[in-house]
Amino acid sequence: MILDFEEIVFKRRTIRRFKQEVISKDLLKKLIDFARVAPMGSNIQSLEFIIITDPNIRDKLFPLVNWGASLPREERTPEEGRRPMAYIVVLVNTKIKKNADFDVGAAVENILLGAVNKGLGSCWMGSINREKIRELLSIPEYFDIKHVISLGIPDEQSFLESYQDSFKYWKDDNGNMHVPKKSLNDIIFKEF
Repeated sequence: MILDFEEIVFKRRTIRRFKQEVISKDLLKKLIDFARVAPMGSNIQSLEFIIITDPNIRDKLFPLVNWGASLPREERTPEEGRRPMAYIVVLVNTKIKKNADFDVGAAVENILLGAVNKGLGSCWMGSINREKIRELLSIPEYFDIKHVISLGIPDEQSFLESYQDSFKYWKDDNGNMHVPKKSLNDIIFKEF
């Protein structure tokens, strides 16, 4: 299934529940290839990635990430049988570049958009236990652990909603996510 760009952008929503179908390493490498060609400040390429599909490592990584802060506790964390089938850990090699936050943002967005195009759902997580992740994955100290991206075939739906006094997302009675976004006119500060 190949979508056009506008469809991909508007379809990309955070997904936290996944079907328990295997995601190939080749597909995950393709997503990282999309990240590889993202813009990098001064073209200094300091980003590196860890691919995780092994069920044992996935199980150990799962409690080291936090899920959906705006949701009530009982709705945040994916239940057994709906957890991610793969993860990509985003690293910055500080021997190459110390501050790569803009590079990371561009690379991660390419991964997220690529995931939608390939029929996957994803959740970009920054609220993670970096010390324990470093230990679990034997990541040397010169890597800055930036984010974890969870991936899988979506097992929930997420819809855009018009912003009305709150940015908090919520779930309806059917378990569907609703994510408020400001309108285009509300974010254009000036036109000349």
